[in-house]
Amino acid sequence: MSRSGALDRIDALLGTVSDPTFGAVLRGEPFSIAQTPTVAFWLQSRTVSFLTLKDSSTSTTFTIRAYFRMQSSRDIREDLELNIWDAAVNIDSALRGDSDLAGNVDDMEIGDATTGYTDIGGVAFRTLDIPLTVEIMGEVTITP
Repeated sequence: MSRSGALDRIDALLGTVSDPTFGAVLRGEPFSIAQTPTVAFWLQSRTVSFLTLKDSSTSTTFTIRAYFRMQSSRDIREDLELNIWDAAVNIDSALRGDSDLAGNVDDMEIGDATTGYTDIGGVAFRTLDIPLTVEIMGEVTITP
């Protein structure tokens, strides 16, 4: 198992989503977005799930956020809702197709998708957030 391998696999799986096709898959929360839709993911939290005398197992949660540029055109804004819904379903489907991230985690849990709005550099974006929690059993070895 490998933390860097898990990140690589999340990146690759998000890149397979074709409806909508993301212009970019970014690691880390972006300061600017050149093209939309774009999807990014970053570390949100890490907790120890349980301890034994030999090791500790962990849960690490990532935020996956898709960005869609807001438009003044009513038709484009209405189409945006279908794109966001498609993104929620297809991100979920891509991730569930590899629940151990190519052997880099023991399991994963995909949380509830939520939507919102954000401003980046004076540009309004509609957002889709999906929490992804990965479990790694015995991630940290405890040596006496």
